[in-house]
Amino acid sequence: MLKIALKDVMCDHPIKVKESVSVGNVAHLLFRYQINGILVVSDKNPNKLIGIFTTTDLLRLMAESISKGIHRIDELQKVSQRPVGELASKKVFSLQQDDKVVKAIAIMHRKNVHTIPVYNGDKLVGVLGRHDVINIALS
Repeated sequence: MLKIALKDVMCDHPIKVKESVSVGNVAHLLFRYQINGILVVSDKNPNKLIGIFTTTDLLRLMAESISKGIHRIDELQKVSQRPVGELASKKVFSLQQDDKVVKAIAIMHRKNVHTIPVYNGDKLVGVLGRHDVINIALS
């Protein structure tokens, strides 16, 4: 199981959003597709990954808004309307499609990563999430 290549377990049709899409719309996609992270790409070049936005990022933003006291509803609405590209994590850990699952597990654990873009050379070919790794590890 640990020697399985990522290309055999990754999602080869990753959900991507452009950097100008609102956080509210991205939150809807995260919940609709039951994923922990979504790839954020450039408005000008949909093949250029600029970051990843995760449910952890969303919860952090919500907690910050809620801490604003009586203005928390207004703050939540402001966050919901902000472009996701401004708030996405720019520190992205990626792997190659021929890397093994054990490498992905190590990165996810050590770096607290939810979502890993998978490349074939310099071309984005898929995405691997924590659920994918857990499913393969425990099957």
